[in-house]
Amino acid sequence: MSRIALFVKDSEGAKNTAEEISEFLLTRGYVVKKILNQPPKGTISNLKGYRLMIVVGGDGTFLAGARLASRFGVPLLGVNEGRFGFLTEVERHEAVHIIGELLAGKLRKQRRIMLSTYLYRGRNRRFLGNYLNDVVVSKSAIARIMEIEVFANEDFMVHLYGDGVIVSSPTGSTAYALSAGGPILYPDSENILLVPICPHTLSNRPVVLPSGFSLKLRVLSPDRACYLTMDGQEGMYLKNKDIVEVRRSKRFCEIYVHPEKSFFEILRGKLKWG
Repeated sequence: MSRIALFVKDSEGAKNTAEEISEFLLTRGYVVKKILNQPPKGTISNLKGYRLMIVVGGDGTFLAGARLASRFGVPLLGVNEGRFGFLTEVERHEAVHIIGELLAGKLRKQRRIMLSTYLYRGRNRRFLGNYLNDVVVSKSAIARIMEIEVFANEDFMVHLYGDGVIVSSPTGSTAYALSAGGPILYPDSENILLVPICPHTLSNRPVVLPSGFSLKLRVLSPDRACYLTMDGQEGMYLKNKDIVEVRRSKRFCEIYVHPEKSFFEILRGKLKWG
């Protein structure tokens, strides 16, 4: 019997929508597992053998669900119960209908690259995780200018002064990277985007690189003057001479896309184009 996971935002609206979806799936013979996006620390839900994860929430909930689902190769569909809903493309009123279309094999999947992130501190190398959107090194104090060196495939690229730097996947190009002046990349393209945040040297511009590149960010600011944030949800203070490496992950995130809305239609709607 097929198993489907519901990954649900901790809000009344999302829980109600998840209950409607759960009833729909149960009447069709599916085993349903509900996971609230507020797991106890140190626990990982096992999704081995699951056919699908339906995320009910906003983009933040979707990113958390993507990190979990990608560990088990489970594809996702997003139902919007948040504010912006760029990743959660399906609206509440159409959720049951579109899920029915998905189960009938009528929806298309996109394969999105993820970003593997490592921290080098002294002689130690630590794997931090795989992320769908972006990895950000930013200043932790308002009045300070952050100083960082960037290396691309071990070649020195640029010495940055400013508020920080974003390393983004194509999926993340419509998030923080876009706000910082970066370009929009088609979501299933295979590139890595480097975007300086408020650079002191105005000629420091966003750069699009092939996904086979490894980017290393070497911190030259004092201890705790910089903060590392991944997908806007996990983070830590950095020390002087720390190196953050970001490269394309071996894992991918598979996402079912809206059957009636193209990427450009979503851009027009969400970004108010035209």
